[in-house]
Amino acid sequence: MKMGRRKREKKSNFREQQREETRRHIVEAAFRVFARRGFRGTTNREIAQEAGISPGLIYWYFHSKEDLFRAVVETKSFILPLRQIARAMRDTTPGEFLARTVELATAMARDPKVLTAIQLLLAEAMRDKRVRRIFVARAIRPGLQAVTAYLADQQAAGHLRRGNVWVMAQLWMGLLLSQIFLVCLFRIRAPVSIDRLLAEALEIYLHGILARASGEERL
Repeated sequence: MKMGRRKREKKSNFREQQREETRRHIVEAAFRVFARRGFRGTTNREIAQEAGISPGLIYWYFHSKEDLFRAVVETKSFILPLRQIARAMRDTTPGEFLARTVELATAMARDPKVLTAIQLLLAEAMRDKRVRRIFVARAIRPGLQAVTAYLADQQAAGHLRRGNVWVMAQLWMGLLLSQIFLVCLFRIRAPVSIDRLLAEALEIYLHGILARASGEERL
């Protein structure tokens, strides 16, 4: 009996892995086609051809093209790792947590695939209200919520000054993303590397640009 149950569980796990692998394969194919043709110009038939599968198989995993685009947004944005970091580092200092987000942003800025995804999302969000809603709901807002939740915990513990933690989170996210946009997408040259630029952004966010008295406590 036990051997039979183990075989069934093993077979079930294998099938689940296959389904997840197929889903990832479809998402990757969809990303490539969306990047070439945009949201409006892409059809599920083209995605199926890119993935080497039948069009009907897409609907087994995704209800619509919008549903598939949502999966692309979630997979290709840096929101999933950001949320994981926010949960895992909830008991660390603000300086340590924000430094980790800088590492994440730096890795994103150095990954051509991620930059391509950002270009795709921004361009499509500007053209299509549906895409903009998906982008905000699946990427921007979850990222802000993750950082806001972390900052709220830190504020409650007395490690941050009083203030609107949502505003604090939005300012931090904006500071990081704006530098990636300027340097990596708009090709505006910075006097330092993107690593150093984002590290300096962290210093300015935490401590400002005004000179401080020596010995003052820092986060």
